[in-house]
Amino acid sequence: MSNQVVQLMKHLLSSGEDADVYFLVGDEDEKELLSAHKLILKHISDVFAAMFSFDAKNEKAEFASANCPVEVPDVEAAAFKVMLSFIYTGDLSALNGDNAMAVLYAAKKYNIPGLVDPSLQFPVSSLRNVFLAYVQAGLFDLKDYAKCCLAYIDKNADTLIKSEAFLQIDQKLLSEILERDELEISGEISIWNAALRWADAKCRQNGIECSAENKRQMLGPALFKIRFPLVLIEEFSKNIVPTDVLSKYEVNAVYQFHSLSNCRGICDDGFFLMQFRTKRRVSDRKKGTLLMDIEKVSAFAREEVESSRHSQKVYINGMPWKILAKIKTKTGCTDNEKSLGIYLSCAVPKEETWSCKCSATIRIVSQKWDMADLRREFDGTFISNQNVDCGFYYLVSFAELLDPSQGFYDKREDKVKLAIDFIMKEAKTEDK
Repeated sequence: MSNQVVQLMKHLLSSGEDADVYFLVGDEDEKELLSAHKLILKHISDVFAAMFSFDAKNEKAEFASANCPVEVPDVEAAAFKVMLSFIYTGDLSALNGDNAMAVLYAAKKYNIPGLVDPSLQFPVSSLRNVFLAYVQAGLFDLKDYAKCCLAYIDKNADTLIKSEAFLQIDQKLLSEILERDELEISGEISIWNAALRWADAKCRQNGIECSAENKRQMLGPALFKIRFPLVLIEEFSKNIVPTDVLSKYEVNAVYQFHSLSNCRGICDDGFFLMQFRTKRRVSDRKKGTLLMDIEKVSAFAREEVESSRHSQKVYINGMPWKILAKIKTKTGCTDNEKSLGIYLSCAVPKEETWSCKCSATIRIVSQKWDMADLRREFDGTFISNQNVDCGFYYLVSFAELLDPSQGFYDKREDKVKLAIDFIMKEAKTEDK
């Protein structure tokens, strides 16, 4: 198409000169009236051609007159504009990650093959709504694209389940996502929190009370995709039981799972097959960094030997890991010779059958830009029913640690920073 023709087509599209068809595009408050030319549209799309042919044969059709716009509530106005721009001039400059899936939908709806591939060229990470992208990939049988979307959801699950887009998915997709073993999450409790937030949103969207009964109804089968037995018992008691979403029967089954090493959900009326899966989610995330601030470290140094502090848990490969800092000393040493022991600790219940091998670098983080961190490396093996802490009994004396000239002690904040860079080499767990 010559530049002169392109400019003419741009003018026709932007000005609406001699337009003979109008589209009222968008839903609810975002409707926009767009003009076009039947002759141009029908030569690009057989769907438009059929539409206008029907128009010619039936003067009473809802789109028969230019004064009666064609309503298109299922396509975003921005996406429809991109489609028109492509039809008129081949221009795709307005196509981006925010509207790519909406443009794909329009291209499929109006059968414009040349617009499909460009809509699929954007990395999944750049899309506005990966859940919508996955649904549309399934709708249009784009299997490879659907796999890419799922892989991205798995890898970024911890962030995505907290997003507003997550609240817009339907119950079927919620169940499909929560069932996945591959989700990389910070813990099963985060799955519960996201599901409860989703249920609250659905109750509001349906104009009903956010009661425990209604939340359970909204969740439906998705409730049983949450692996409640994998939630730490204190989190289960504090954050899940009080919501009353689970029945007493289900709550008791989870408690019994934790209390009985060979539990299969035993209850008063016999053996009850646990309704909730107990297999840990398997993810590709095999490494991470644990961080910990020892606050009021000068007071900590004066505590008894074996006193300890620990970090928040970080989930890696479905297992909860934390930094454990302990006051250590050898028999016969004075208080001035107390040392700081630092360990990598795994909080998986010991009754579970599991093991893993890992490599880690323990660091006391320097507070000065011109001084290096104190680093110690180790390889460790963690096995259930055995010691699950690996690290260094004597990493540094408190006298050295609290010496400002060493660069580790923030005297003003009375704080020391610890870090463990962790790589899991091999892990094995068994489903109960």
